[in-house]
Amino acid sequence: SGINAEYGELPPVNQLSSVNNKVIDRVCDQSPDMNLYRSKTRGRNPLKPLKETEESTTNATNIDESFESTLNKSLAVIESMELLNDSMSLLEIEQKNKKAGLEHLERERRKQDDFFKRSAQLSQESYEQWTERSRAKIQQQVKELRDRKSQKDNSIESEYRKQQQYFQKKYEEDQANIKRVEVEEQAEKQRQIRGSWNNISNYELSTLEIVAVAQKCVPDPKVDPEIEALLGMIDKQSKAVSTLKSAVGQLYKDGKLDPAAATKHEHDCGAVYAQVIAAVKQLNSAIKRVNEEQAARILAQEEARKKQEEEQAKKEETAQQKPQVPAPTQQQQPVSSGATVSEQQPSTGPSQPSAATDSIISGNIISSSAFNECQKIDKRLKEIEQSIQKFVQDKSTDCTKMRSALKLITVTPINSISASSNEHMANKVKELVHILDGKETTRGNKRINPGINSLTLNYCFNVAASKFVDQACEQVAFSDNLVPAFTIAAVVTGIWQRHALFGDLFLAHLYKRCPYAIPAYWSKKSGESNEDYLRRLGYSNDGDKLEETDKYLLKMEGCIKLYAAIIQGPSTFSNMPHPHGLSHGWLWLSRMLNLEPVPDMTATALEAFLQVAGSALLRVYKSQFLKLLEFLYSSYLPKVESVTQESNLGPITRLRLYLEKVQKTRSVPAPEGRMTQSICS
Repeated sequence: SGINAEYGELPPVNQLSSVNNKVIDRVCDQSPDMNLYRSKTRGRNPLKPLKETEESTTNATNIDESFESTLNKSLAVIESMELLNDSMSLLEIEQKNKKAGLEHLERERRKQDDFFKRSAQLSQESYEQWTERSRAKIQQQVKELRDRKSQKDNSIESEYRKQQQYFQKKYEEDQANIKRVEVEEQAEKQRQIRGSWNNISNYELSTLEIVAVAQKCVPDPKVDPEIEALLGMIDKQSKAVSTLKSAVGQLYKDGKLDPAAATKHEHDCGAVYAQVIAAVKQLNSAIKRVNEEQAARILAQEEARKKQEEEQAKKEETAQQKPQVPAPTQQQQPVSSGATVSEQQPSTGPSQPSAATDSIISGNIISSSAFNECQKIDKRLKEIEQSIQKFVQDKSTDCTKMRSALKLITVTPINSISASSNEHMANKVKELVHILDGKETTRGNKRINPGINSLTLNYCFNVAASKFVDQACEQVAFSDNLVPAFTIAAVVTGIWQRHALFGDLFLAHLYKRCPYAIPAYWSKKSGESNEDYLRRLGYSNDGDKLEETDKYLLKMEGCIKLYAAIIQGPSTFSNMPHPHGLSHGWLWLSRMLNLEPVPDMTATALEAFLQVAGSALLRVYKSQFLKLLEFLYSSYLPKVESVTQESNLGPITRLRLYLEKVQKTRSVPAPEGRMTQSICS
């Protein structure tokens, strides 16, 4: 057991020769007899000495037996030891196995622990990674949801803003339409009120004029009771019209006059005026009756006187026996007033009446010089229109777009002309001159070249000239003041200074729309319908029918005002002469006074022209112009009055008041808004 424990399991007996000396020493220590043997057999097989001892000595028999016994015991012990060693070996093996098993179990446990720890660690890491991935995925999903929500919100917000902008725009358009309608209604109301006020003023002026004429015609009202009563009634009605006008004027000034009240007052004034007209007719009849009675009395007296003279003559003839001839009475001869005004511009001294220059050419009342000028200008217009006819009538897409673009760049600056400042007007002049120079122009994102060829440039000239005449018929005609006339005239003059062709086309379109600017009175052609004749006079269509005469007269008045504003105005470009100056104003006025007047239009044209250009003509021609106005007042105005209808006494009344004021003050006030200096250098 000890050997096995110290040296391990012993080999079999037949292999004892190889047992280590330490084993022999250990066996010998247990038996004293073995010590000697140990000393002799050290390093040798223990069985070999025993055999040698039996053979060599007999004395050693006892020792051998003892040794053998001891050896047997030892062998038995060895055998026991072997068994024990085997048992110990088994036990040790078992313990080793157990230890190994325990170690294995420990290793397995550690492995399991490591595995579980690793698994737990991996699980923890996996859980954290999964959690992180899940969190990232959830965050991504949340982000996507937020982005989608934000996009949806932005889309909703954008749609809401679009809807809001649409409704805001719609609301603004509606408000603008409402405001425009209100403005139009207010303008229409003001127009109605102004029209009623003008008619009331005309009624008053006409009534005052009638009273003045009646007082001149009847120097002694007490000649006849009826005449006295009629004059008293006319005077009373005249005062009633003046009182009503004053009351309406106060309401108009305070802004308390509405169209209904204005119309009512107008009707009231009209009714009073109708009574005045009826009274005038009765007065005329009464005057005629009184004159007839006076003539009858005078005739009876004359006959009685003649009869008495005859009887006296017979008596004297009988008494003296010689004939007596009564002295003849003197009779006044009528003085003719058929003198005409010279068309030549006066230089020094008063102008003398010349031979009549008015003539009837092809049935039209127009001076021969004016007719020749008109024919020349009209021929120029026809040449331009004929040259651009193919371009205007071309229906292709390119030509249509080109015409629209050229018309846009030409008409837009004309429509935006205003009297806001001289700089603004100068910019409009330069812009239009730039276009008519044929230079490239930018409008929005488009670049347009009107000078690409002569057709496009002539088209722009014709459009511009026609558009300015439209402005005269619209903006100038329906304005309450003369500012639009002077503003547009400055722009027209500036373009005319730079382009003579524009001036010819402008005059041609003006003469076509308003023949009184020539001046001329067109007659009806043979076989021509009334509508065609009126259109040739300048009437326009108003829907399915021709416009009313009042609107037509306003348009003609606007054309004359623009023409007069061009004539009397300064040069737009200070370094260039005026293309159509005041000499043409004298020419127009002299030609007008040499024509026989026509109803309505003659008084309208003269009053409009003198209102705009009278001050400038007086400033330049001084006494010559005053003498011309004297001729107009004394000789021509009665002719105009003779052809004027009682229903339209407004223009003739205003003209008479204007001339009377000039005759009294010997001066003409400058019109409001007149320009006195050039606007372009």
